[in-house]
Amino acid sequence: MPPKKKGKGKGKGKGKKKGKKDDATLELEDKYKRTMDEIEALKDHLAIRKEYTRRAQSASHQVQERMSKAETMLQEHVSDQKSINADMTRQYKTMQTEMGLKIHHLEAELIRTRTHLDMTKEELKSTQEERDRMVKERDEEIHSLNIKVSSMEKAYEVILREALDNLTMKITDARKQWENKTTHIHGKAKQVLLELGLNPLDI
Repeated sequence: MPPKKKGKGKGKGKGKKKGKKDDATLELEDKYKRTMDEIEALKDHLAIRKEYTRRAQSASHQVQERMSKAETMLQEHVSDQKSINADMTRQYKTMQTEMGLKIHHLEAELIRTRTHLDMTKEELKSTQEERDRMVKERDEEIHSLNIKVSSMEKAYEVILREALDNLTMKITDARKQWENKTTHIHGKAKQVLLELGLNPLDI
């Protein structure tokens, strides 16, 4: 507070002192006022700083909550991702095992099929060779039979010809003999008729 003003004094000396005191008082009041203004300004500034601090703390708290939620979500995501990765790894290993078993089964089936195919080829080759052999033997046998038939035909032809010739000769001989006998019989018959006095021409 500004100092209290003293009562008016008497005399010029006292007036001069009073003027000096008034200037000092005014200067002091002015300083006081400036100081109070600065204090008020500092108070306002401090209030603004407190508000900024409060807002910053609130924002920091919100950011921390968001970061906490984000970290929780991230941990959940990481956990879900781990679970997904583990499940995918398990599925991949299961699929790989099944694929390996399937490939092994197919390879074994392929080996059996190739073995069966080779055996079938060998059997087919053997069958073809046997068929060719049988066809060759049949052709040779037919050829041999044809030769035998041809030989038999010639032999039968010769035999038949000889038999026919012999039969022809026998027939010729028999005819001659029959003719001779007939001539002899006719001669005897004529002689008998003549002996009986008959003319053979009249009979």
